[in-house]
Amino acid sequence: DYSGALTEAVLLGNVAYRVGERLEWDAENLKATNCSQADQYIRKTYREGWEVS
Repeated sequence: DYSGALTEAVLLGNVAYRVGERLEWDAENLKATNCSQADQYIRKTYREGWEVS
């Protein structure tokens, strides 16, 4: 099945476009290793009491 990896690549392309730089992606940890600005598009910060476990 290739759909998960394809979707991840497409979405990361959008994140890279928004931050204006090439991303070095750590797929195992779901983190851009060279651009902390990308985190705001990858992970959502929830208000206290509304966190997802």
